[in-house]
Amino acid sequence: MAETREVTGYLHSDGRWMKNGAGEKIVLRGWAAGNWMNPEGYMVDGIPGMYGFTDMGGGLINNIRFDRQRTIDYGVRELAGSEYRKTFWQRWYRAYLGEDDIRLLADMGYNSIRLPLESGGFLFEEPGIHFNEDTFAMLDRVLDLCEKYGLYAILDLHGAPGGQSGVSCDNGIDNQPHMFTEPESRERTIILWEEFARRYRDRWIVGAYELLNEPVSPPTLRGMSGELRSFYEDTIARVRSIDKKHMFIIEPPAFAHDMAFFDRGFDPECGNWAYSVHMYNFNPEMRDLYQYLEPSRRLGVPVWIGEGKGDPAAMAVFYEMAERFGVGYNLFCFKSMGKVTGDKTPDAMLSYPAPEGWDRIAEYIEHGGPRPSYEESQKILDAWIEAGRFENCTVDPDMANYSLRRQGITIPAAGYDSREGSFSGTWNEGNIYGYRAEDRIKMERKPSAPIPHIFDHPIPGLENLLVCLRKGEYVSYSVTRVVSGCPAKLTGRAAKDTVLRVTAGGVSGEFRWKEGSEIKSEPLLAMTPGERCTVKLEVLSGELVIESVSFPLE
Repeated sequence: MAETREVTGYLHSDGRWMKNGAGEKIVLRGWAAGNWMNPEGYMVDGIPGMYGFTDMGGGLINNIRFDRQRTIDYGVRELAGSEYRKTFWQRWYRAYLGEDDIRLLADMGYNSIRLPLESGGFLFEEPGIHFNEDTFAMLDRVLDLCEKYGLYAILDLHGAPGGQSGVSCDNGIDNQPHMFTEPESRERTIILWEEFARRYRDRWIVGAYELLNEPVSPPTLRGMSGELRSFYEDTIARVRSIDKKHMFIIEPPAFAHDMAFFDRGFDPECGNWAYSVHMYNFNPEMRDLYQYLEPSRRLGVPVWIGEGKGDPAAMAVFYEMAERFGVGYNLFCFKSMGKVTGDKTPDAMLSYPAPEGWDRIAEYIEHGGPRPSYEESQKILDAWIEAGRFENCTVDPDMANYSLRRQGITIPAAGYDSREGSFSGTWNEGNIYGYRAEDRIKMERKPSAPIPHIFDHPIPGLENLLVCLRKGEYVSYSVTRVVSGCPAKLTGRAAKDTVLRVTAGGVSGEFRWKEGSEIKSEPLLAMTPGERCTVKLEVLSGELVIESVSFPLE
């Protein structure tokens, strides 16, 4: 069973850090169960291409089918009939996120899971307030599993009554934020949060209440920040009359990027809140994080990268930098369907194949082809549900290895550690990508790498930069969860006759190369198994050009 040491007692904010019930600092690391209660077309369509069923548009009326849970629901009824549809989602929820999924996250070394909740699954979209007890029972079971395996569960209202974002991810009817323009929808949202608080106020495994995902995000909705702030204040006050234990997580407008929104604190009664930012395709350096830290410094609250993902090597570097400030992360999303060609989805940790016959449904939805018969559609949709079960998925361990910076990865040379004392250089002339120029570590572009455009963001990959160390300069590379003592391996070349001192686990050794020597995965010192291993490379004489350092599992 996975280690559960960090997960105990209510998660709460303490200055700029999150802490557990024992007062230990916690850095949340985990995945979002996207596609579970709030599937989006681009993650479930099985169609080659960037977005498939959905263009992620923000138009007034979106007639695209299968672009969000609501339109998938319509499509299921079209394809398989009303009676079939009645049980579809409860079957889907239970198949898509089960014990093996939760166990895997814990075994991989994560300590949290973000649960995107769709309001219609809990509160019927009908007159009056009527809760769906079957959905609550399903969520209770998931929370039981989180407690069993030691994962804090973040309750994320991804789809509020009426919709809050203005894009398809909120499962609204027309890409307009009706939750803010319809008093009834606003009130129903607060009532739903009150119900969550009543049911879960005594469950410490619920790490936080994330009140809204990506509220009022398109540029046309930026004028609604006042309504959003008022909603947060009213909701927090009403929930606090029921639950004074749980932490709130607040997201600002503009896809969780607008830091000007935080002109004051929230949760005046308990002061137990944090805020979330979303970061995709970032540059793995501090300049991409600084702006998101400013409210944390000013207001004295934690910040969490509540959604995002990047290139694997970039994640290994960036999340290590963020950790210094108590900033954890949540990757989106945990599980996706592969394409109809059978290729797995490369940016999810679990992927599953499109079921046999899915191309017929895809052709009907995407291009207006002939609808498969009701009987055939039911068989295909049944197979779709079954395909998402853990035992039918392919696991990509590299997503865990890189995001957690564990043994089993290759770190590009430019991804050296950022902690104080981890590097020392004397170069003052920057580099062609302007990457970490303040570190004074000389970097040069790999000859085969693209020449950057002035507006390139992010940089065209860390693997395109080589680190050039001269006499007296050094860099360090760390990995966690070292389970075997095999040596790290160096790839690069000696620009001059070079003597390199390598230090790992308190043991040092010297390596020598003649000028022009090519260094290809040369073993260095054996690592000591443990929670963290750091390999320091210091040039005693000459000049060494480093391409990468790998930490193999052997």
